[in-house]
Amino acid sequence: MNCDISKEYIMKHFDGDLKEAESVQFKEHLDKCSECNAEFNCMKAIFTTLDTKEEIEPPADFEAKVMDKVAIIEKERREKNAKTIVWLYNGAMALSIVLLLVFVADLKQVSLFSAFEKLGEYFSSFSSATEAVIGVVEDIFVLLGSALLAVIEVSFSIFKSYYYVFIVLLAMLFVIQRLLHYVGTHSGEETE
Repeated sequence: MNCDISKEYIMKHFDGDLKEAESVQFKEHLDKCSECNAEFNCMKAIFTTLDTKEEIEPPADFEAKVMDKVAIIEKERREKNAKTIVWLYNGAMALSIVLLLVFVADLKQVSLFSAFEKLGEYFSSFSSATEAVIGVVEDIFVLLGSALLAVIEVSFSIFKSYYYVFIVLLAMLFVIQRLLHYVGTHSGEETE
């Protein structure tokens, strides 16, 4: 028997798959070959260690440590979600402001390109960044005020132009409600 076959027989021996003749040849080879004998003894020690079913007890504070780590991970996840929500909210607010500025620019018949040029002029004309930011913020508030005023004016104009339509609609609603009430209360009398 050579060492290659002996190495195959090592696992067969521990699995209990060696025939009696193979087992005799294997033991004779182990007596002669110190290398295969050392490998066999190493595997025997491993299987002996595995067979000793020694249960390892976790530390007393193991559950508390795991729960603390879970709490930390959960907190980080909530913070990340909160940051995402804040970014989405800020993005939506910025988009709303841009759309409002576009609406106001359209109402005032000002091109957006010229508005951005004006913003560029502010940044280049002011000597410090603080002054530029203050100027832009003031202009934004003026634009927002103009937009709000325009929306109020349009709403009032629509109401002023069509107030009689609203009055007629309210009157029709009242009449229909009264008719439905009348039909509902008197329809039961006819069936009796």
